[in-house]
This record gives sequence, C-alpha cells and structure tokens, in this order.
Amino acid sequence: MENNKNIWIVLEQYKGSLTSLSKEVLSKGRQVADSLNSNLIGLAISNKADDLAKEAISYGADKVIKVEDPLLKNYSTNAWTKILETLIKKYKPYTIFISASENGRDLGGRICSRMGLGLVAECSQIELTENKDDIKWIRPSFSGKLLSDIRITTKPMIGTIGQGAFKAGKKDLSRIGEIIEEKISIDEDEIGCKFISFEEIPFDTNSVRLDEADVIVAGGMGLKDKKNWHLIEELAQALHGTSGATKPLIDNGWLDKSKQIGISGTKVKAKLYIAVGISGALQHRKGMEDSDLIIAINNDENADIFKVAHYGIVGDLFEILPKMTEEINKNNNKLN
Repeated sequence: MENNKNIWIVLEQYKGSLTSLSKEVLSKGRQVADSLNSNLIGLAISNKADDLAKEAISYGADKVIKVEDPLLKNYSTNAWTKILETLIKKYKPYTIFISASENGRDLGGRICSRMGLGLVAECSQIELTENKDDIKWIRPSFSGKLLSDIRITTKPMIGTIGQGAFKAGKKDLSRIGEIIEEKISIDEDEIGCKFISFEEIPFDTNSVRLDEADVIVAGGMGLKDKKNWHLIEELAQALHGTSGATKPLIDNGWLDKSKQIGISGTKVKAKLYIAVGISGALQHRKGMEDSDLIIAINNDENADIFKVAHYGIVGDLFEILPKMTEEINKNNNKLN
C-alpha cells in the first residue's frame, strides 16, 4: 500500500450504488494505474461501505479502503476531510482523483487547503508525461477558449474530474480485490453541522442524459433569441433525440447547466450530433468531436465548427431547421 505510485479514487454513491461519475473516474484511474504498474485504490466512506467497496472492485479497483461510521451516512466537509487527511498521512498515495460533484469540489478544496497541497479543478483529460514521471492535468481555461496543461509540485497530486470526461468501464463481477478496514473516530461535535433532509430534484423520465444520448441537436448563439429555442427542441423530438447547448446560452440563462455541452459542461459521444448556429469554440468542439456523425448548420462557411463536422450546411438556420423537421416528421408518419 505504501507505494508512491498508487492511484486513489474517492468514491461517491447515490442510493447505495456508485455514481456514474465515480465509475468514469475509476475507468481513468485504472488506465493510469496500469501505465504506472501500480494499484488503483478506492476510498469508501459511508455508514455502510461493504457494497460500495465490492462495486468499486468490479469497476476496476484493486483494493478499497473503507471507513464506516453511523455519522458518515451523509457527506460532511469536516468528517470527510479528517478521514482523507488521516489516510493520506498513513499511506502516502501518489495521486488522488475526486469527482467534480458538489461534494467533491468541496472536499478537494478543503483537503488541499488543510494540507498545503496543489489542486487542479475540473480536469477534462489526465495524461502521463512521455517518461511517465509526472501527470499532465489538462483543463479548460479562459472560458474554455484554451486547454491548459498544469503540473502539481506537491504530493499527493489531487485533481477533480468533471462528468463525461471519461467513459465508464464495464462491470466485471469476477474481479477479486482486497477490502481494508480503517477505524477513524468521528463525533458529532467535529462534524459541525446536522443533516436535516434530502430533497431530490424532480427528473423528467422522458429525457435522456447528454452523455448517454445517441442523438443530440445542439444550439448556439446563432439562434439569436431564447424564443427561437423551440426550433432545436422540435428537431430533436422529430429525431427521437435530446437537445443541448453551448456555454454562452447557459451563461445567458436560456437553459440549465445540465444542457451545456463542452469541456466545461458535458462531453458527449453521440451517434448523430447536429450543431445548429454554433461557431465552434475550442471548448465546445472538444466536448463533442468524438461523436460518430456530426452535421453542422451555420451561415458562416469559415466557422470553426466545420473543422470537426462530417457534413456541413452553409445557410440560414431559420429556413433550414423548419424544413428538416417537417421532412423528418413526414417520414416518421409514413413509418407509423
């Protein structure tokens, strides 16, 4: 365990199972650990951690350190920070990957402040240097206009990873790993806060998560006004897909952050991606360029979006989209 090349993952759960983001982070951690010939170690902090630990092993962890306590049923900054600090001092890991969730962002900042460590937030890629003696923490900067390669000079190196940056691996129930129990005492006074209740945000069961969607119609500032957004929704509905948007639309309050596509939003790998009125800023292109088929619609033939598009339509989206939607719906009706 005291191998300075060990990769740690702070595991997160929802309703007793690993979150989709934790599965993605485990997948990347497995890749890095294999490249370094080291162990991938999960940290399961919970009131009941056995099932979480076993699930983490099935998704690639070699070992899981579990810390259990009735007071750890819900996340709290002070408790998780104390536990992580104690484990870091004991095992001295090489690097720690943390999900860039609300809790993960909180924990990453607090543990690094507590221990005087460097942190790279919202990484969109993690790569080893050519001689494998350092990690390139790559993240968007200047509102996604640039990708920065950042190095951390403290140990352990810590970075948070956003949703959709990596693809989750397949679950393998035949994998065998070691579960290590650590006893770390926590009392209510240390926690400093009290969990009252959990209120779940209603989710439209008819909608599809962007990172799981096969068909996406995405809109950009070429739509000019929020009142024109219905053109995107109508085409997405005709194609039995979902809709997404560029960062400026989210910043302007048109849509919820969950609809943002790009390295500062959600990275997608759709089978069909239609970019409508999108100029093609770097941060957006890097979030959708791995899609199987990309069609771009823009009135500027020099728009950067055409650099990654397989097919391009140069023209007025306000003329093109209604006609596309109409023709697709005609074909849908024939099939019905």
